[in-house]
Amino acid sequence: MKLTFRSARRGLGGTVLGATALVCAAGVLPAAAQASAAAPVSAGAAPASAAAAARHIRRCHASQTEIWLGVGLGGGTAGTIFYPLEFTNLSRHTCTLRGYPVAAAISRHGHQIGKSSGHLTSRHRTITLRPGQTAHAILGIVEAGNVCRHPVTATTLKVRAPHQGSSTRLPFAFQACRHKRVLVVGPVKPGVGIP
Repeated sequence: MKLTFRSARRGLGGTVLGATALVCAAGVLPAAAQASAAAPVSAGAAPASAAAAARHIRRCHASQTEIWLGVGLGGGTAGTIFYPLEFTNLSRHTCTLRGYPVAAAISRHGHQIGKSSGHLTSRHRTITLRPGQTAHAILGIVEAGNVCRHPVTATTLKVRAPHQGSSTRLPFAFQACRHKRVLVVGPVKPGVGIP
């Protein structure tokens, strides 16, 4: 299933609660992310020398990656609401991200609800982030009523960037299902995902 955020914003609806403002772990849009909106992440074909140099850039570590969630009305299609997960390089060194983040629903007691996220199949490549730049991945939250008979409320979204060991917990309320999966994610893409 190939999906972009632009095409996913056609309809509205779903069960996401409290999605009324732009939030992150600190509750505000990171200053580095504001600056990155004007500074594009590397995209497209690169000269051979640049491509060779990029192979020697290290992966972004959790300590240098701030994860935040762009929310508003949300875009929806076929019983799923889509939001951009944002990954900002807060360090002084260029680093790379590649692949799929992992997301999970967390209860108010701190326990995971249901299964971790599945994948939205899409092409992916290595994204190079210079200091202050942001990349994004699409997060889909499936309407829990379509998955299980007795949805429960998650109060937190736990997100781990691709190939990183530690996760970030973002306050975000939505409906989830015990023993089932309601979260899907796409691969990391260049740029800020907020339209």
